[in-house]
Amino acid sequence: MHLIHRNIDFEKDREYVLERHCRINYACESPWKREMSYPDYRSEWFSLTSQVSGFYGYLERTAQDNRTVAEIIEEEHGRTVGYLWMTFCEDKEMDFRFAEIEEVYIEEEFRRQGAAARLYEYAEAKARRSGANVIRAGTGICNTASIKLHEKLGFAPYRYEFEKLLMSQNGKAAHQQS
Repeated sequence: MHLIHRNIDFEKDREYVLERHCRINYACESPWKREMSYPDYRSEWFSLTSQVSGFYGYLERTAQDNRTVAEIIEEEHGRTVGYLWMTFCEDKEMDFRFAEIEEVYIEEEFRRQGAAARLYEYAEAKARRSGANVIRAGTGICNTASIKLHEKLGFAPYRYEFEKLLMSQNGKAAHQQS
């Protein structure tokens, strides 16, 4: 399969990107949050207009950096395979530059065909050409498919983040976990 990369059209592709971002968020959520069905999660997320506009505004702002990759991926017959968003950060004082794969999404029908690995290889090549010392990517603790893919591609954990649920969704004290 030949993959065609095109820059996100921030007007035309808005709904596509927002829907995929929501799906990515859900796949990476905490176990307690994933107790909610995806339709309920989606409804809740899209109702948070400041969060939706904040995400999309950030995506648009990062795309102003010519190193940023914000692309829709299509196959030769025009079907959308997925999308890729990668940003760059640098600390000039430390001479440290890294690329951060913010999001990769592959449509269900194209999964397990090597498309994700090809996007990561593409992102790594772009990061090298842009002078990055490191390429980073993240996923949720329960997203085992993503974790396995990252490990297969040579990524290793560099930081752990923790959370402690203090209140349940209905406002009552959360059950003590042992």
